[in-house]
Amino acid sequence: MSFARRQHGGPLLRGLVVLGLVVFVVWSAGPVVWLIVSSLLEQQALISQPPDVSPSAFTLDNFVQVIAAAAALGKGILNSLMVALFSTAVSLALGAPAAYALARLPVPRANNIAFLILATQMLPGIAIAIPLFIAISKLGLIDSVFSLGFVYLSFNLPIVVWILRGFFLGIPVGIERAAAVDGAGVFATFWHIVLPISIPPLAAAAVFAFVEAWNEFFFALILTRQSAQTVPLVIAQFAGQYQTVFGQMMAAAVISVAPVIVLAIVFRNQIVRGFADGMTKG
Repeated sequence: MSFARRQHGGPLLRGLVVLGLVVFVVWSAGPVVWLIVSSLLEQQALISQPPDVSPSAFTLDNFVQVIAAAAALGKGILNSLMVALFSTAVSLALGAPAAYALARLPVPRANNIAFLILATQMLPGIAIAIPLFIAISKLGLIDSVFSLGFVYLSFNLPIVVWILRGFFLGIPVGIERAAAVDGAGVFATFWHIVLPISIPPLAAAAVFAFVEAWNEFFFALILTRQSAQTVPLVIAQFAGQYQTVFGQMMAAAVISVAPVIVLAIVFRNQIVRGFADGMTKG
């Protein structure tokens, strides 16, 4: 009876798993596919009800017009790149040692500190928007890539610490003890032993921090004006007072997400391994 139930439940379970995966893929990839399709449709075809997706409605004019007026988009991409690279690099430089200290060093109440670090992400951004704006305004750093990078750093650093701490907790203690027997101190062990085997979680944390900074819209909106505008703000400008140029907006969005997609493809194996190790080993 038990064998019969297993035989009956096996294909059913596999079917449910396949169905769940199909639903997940459609749910995740659907908006991306529609983004690409929309970027290739004429304005009239896109705003018609329902949208006209016949072959005659497809065109490359949206990309041509966006590239022809590429000054604003290019500047936004450059600003986003500088902000994202800065916040990502500093997050890793500060987060990796902090995570290792919380995982391995005798820090009092290390678990409580780690929880408080993660708890900072539970505060909605709107709650700190006004005091943050006032503080940055008093410092004269409104519309500055520098100030925006530090704001994003405050958001990315806690997540980087949490991801890496989980991985460091899963490293066998014997490896570090062997290094200590050979005369390596804490810093030497961290630099020469721990970091080289931490490439996957470091890559996962780096990609996460980069994407978060690249896509952020709210704080970029309130802390920038013209010179420091990032890609999301440039894309939003395609929505005018009387008309939204949807096709060009989608084309600009496709161009802006290309670097992130390339980054995810290049580091896909490290991302999967890094998140799996960082989230489960702790």
